[in-house]
Amino acid sequence: MDKKEVAGIFIEAGILAEPDAVDYVVDKGIDAGALSEKLMSVGNFFLTKEVIEALEAGNDKDKKSVFIKTASKKILAKDVSGSVKIHSKAEEPQNTKTLTDFVAYFNDRYEKIKNILLAHTEVKNPMSVGRLKEATDEKNVCVIAIISDINISKNGHHILNVEDPTGTMTAIIMKDKNIGEEAIIPDEIVAILGSVSNGTMFINNIVFPDVPIMNHFDKNIEDDLSAVLISDIHMGSNEYLQKVEDRFIKWLKSGEDGAEKVKYICMSGDNVDGVGIYPGQKQDLKIPDIYDQYLAFEKFIERIPEYMEIVIIPGNHDAVRLAEPQPPIGKNFFPNITSFNNVHLGPNPCRVELHGMDGREGMNVLMYHGYSFTKIINAVPSLRVKGMDQPEHVMTELLRKRHLAPMYKSTQLMPSGDDPHVIRSVPDIFHTGDLHSFAVKSYRGVLMVSASTFQGQTSFMDRVGHESNPGKVTVVSLKDKKPRVLDLLN
Repeated sequence: MDKKEVAGIFIEAGILAEPDAVDYVVDKGIDAGALSEKLMSVGNFFLTKEVIEALEAGNDKDKKSVFIKTASKKILAKDVSGSVKIHSKAEEPQNTKTLTDFVAYFNDRYEKIKNILLAHTEVKNPMSVGRLKEATDEKNVCVIAIISDINISKNGHHILNVEDPTGTMTAIIMKDKNIGEEAIIPDEIVAILGSVSNGTMFINNIVFPDVPIMNHFDKNIEDDLSAVLISDIHMGSNEYLQKVEDRFIKWLKSGEDGAEKVKYICMSGDNVDGVGIYPGQKQDLKIPDIYDQYLAFEKFIERIPEYMEIVIIPGNHDAVRLAEPQPPIGKNFFPNITSFNNVHLGPNPCRVELHGMDGREGMNVLMYHGYSFTKIINAVPSLRVKGMDQPEHVMTELLRKRHLAPMYKSTQLMPSGDDPHVIRSVPDIFHTGDLHSFAVKSYRGVLMVSASTFQGQTSFMDRVGHESNPGKVTVVSLKDKKPRVLDLLN
């Protein structure tokens, strides 16, 4: 096999392989499929030449240590300046939104994703819906359209209503076509290819916006530093896990076991448990006042070494509006830490660049709390099967759709002329929370981290049938984008 074929096997398996590892596999004639299976069986999704050599030596202990071992100590994070750049737009004043605002919002979404789709080789000479719906016989046509409605006929065909700024038309995917029709959802934007007969399109192929196959695999930061990705602290809950906080702070302050390289901490929402979030929440609260919850959260932040740069965004339990984009948490809730130079408050979603120094690009992190995830999971049959305890699958699907909330009403909206949910530029790291599940996986060069929680199982989670997976902390090396997971609960 050549390098492209070998890289394709690793990509399909969700394994991030360094170029020298791919070269080694090709040169040695190693079975890439068998190697992928072996890596996945032990939970390794990052492949270097050294890992392959350790596997060839047959020493499992060496293999595992090669995977998680940090490089020789070159610098200490406390001795290095940091840089946090939040690239998301500043919050607009909230006011009454009109139909015009929603039209502008969806037009912006359409144009942005249309431009992404036009970069695909399959998308050639797209035509407008307004022209095609009048056609009697057109072959090999392409349309970039919004899926406005989906129905399944009694014979199992997918009957779609599709639209673009010029009009609407009916499009049909015949039964068992198997071109990705099970993954489409209302309101997303795709390119559809096929033929038109009497104003109806018969679809032969669907092109999703997706992430380029070879994307940012060699992205690294020169300084040997790390970022910690956490979420869903839920300060104030009866089920808040104080021992997880204490172990986390103890590790950060130890200066050992990789803590000496931690320069950045990203928190992806639900920093407090909130008040009145769901029926009967009051009985689940140890701290019933929202201001007191944030005071307790501030004390947690104050325990973190001051040389670490901290990025905090809101979630649906925080004291901001539920409609997205959510503004940064107000400084009135943070009377103490907002004066700290190392604390950065961002919106949700938030695009943040870590350690962009001396004219060099930093690591680009897309932070999104993930409130849309539950409804997206329920809308896609394959995601319903995998469930909310495997968040990497819904994260992958949203990268494929290049949108954080592609289905209208999957989250509440505060529309403007710009749709901040479009994943216009591909991030290096996609960091989310909300589901209280945990996952670390790579998709086409994007490291996906669904962060764990500091909250144990609640009665509300019991009622909705979801199981928490708390106490996991993900540490990502900015030098080579490799993650390491600390289990602070067990």
